[in-house]
Amino acid sequence: MIAFFAAEPEEAEALREALGAREALEAPFPLHQAPGVLVAETGVGKVAAALAVAHVLTRFAPRESFFLGVAGGLDPSLRALDLLLAEKAVQWDVDLTPFGREPGETAFGVRFFPSDPGLLARAEVAASALGFPARRGVVATGDRFLADRGEARRLVRLHGAQAVEMEGAAALMVAWRFRHPMALIRAVTDGAGEEAARDFQAFLQAASRRLGYLAQALLAY
Repeated sequence: MIAFFAAEPEEAEALREALGAREALEAPFPLHQAPGVLVAETGVGKVAAALAVAHVLTRFAPRESFFLGVAGGLDPSLRALDLLLAEKAVQWDVDLTPFGREPGETAFGVRFFPSDPGLLARAEVAASALGFPARRGVVATGDRFLADRGEARRLVRLHGAQAVEMEGAAALMVAWRFRHPMALIRAVTDGAGEEAARDFQAFLQAASRRLGYLAQALLAY
């Protein structure tokens, strides 16, 4: 079984439609299943994502998984709806520096949590086949919407991040703890700033459709 995770209802609905996952399963959050495929809507935030991934991995033991969603672009060369294939993700709002840790380093002693390299390569092939612009990079995860350009510049400087969102590093952390292959893929919207949320709903709908097409292609490669 291949598991697909999404935070937003629009993203999850696009994945359900694309993958034919209509059988609803009893769970603390929406789960839908089709032959060989599971779609999980985690809800927004690190805690929600970590809970959903842990639940799916322990209950269903999928052989691999993809977490598809959206992120705010930090790299000006990224355009709206470009795909960022996260080689790794960092929890930028974790601060244990008073205890001798590096910025973003968790209590596990790990700063960056990696995507599975084989799954990322598969995602590159799938995106290329669809004609979707895609590149590899670093995602920064936090528990709040980032709307401060100064703080955005700090994330680029400290972590080399190309995009920022609210679930990815926590999901990859759980996958890392379970030694489970997972890839984090984000459709990129405008950069951090007060104006970024104005057209977010329209962007989310377009991004969700793109992620649905990508999910279909991932099954073919």
